[in-house]
Amino acid sequence: MIAEKMILRTHPLFEIEFRRDGFNVVDNSKFNTNRFYHFDLISEIEAKIKSTNFFITAINFILFAGPKYHYYDRQQLKFKYEKEEVAIFIESCDFETLLQISEKIKSRISNLNTQH
Repeated sequence: MIAEKMILRTHPLFEIEFRRDGFNVVDNSKFNTNRFYHFDLISEIEAKIKSTNFFITAINFILFAGPKYHYYDRQQLKFKYEKEEVAIFIESCDFETLLQISEKIKSRISNLNTQH
């Protein structure tokens, strides 16, 4: 049963469905990151805003003798799930909503940890 849905984008649809024991990613974009994640298997979650990738931009500057391209790391929800690093790239979405989602997940994880 879905407890709450948070829509980040409508075209193509990208939403997070919160359930009692985890959350489901519904992504109809080209990335198609549809998957269910259990709260008790998640750690170290963070929402990352789109930012300049200085390393790649600097390499480009050195190799091509000038700032031909500016490279960015994409906006993402990043966390450890079991032993794997997960980065869900979130294009054309409101960052404040992404922060709210990250905080809700942190809260659920924290509640699970205090119950054990």
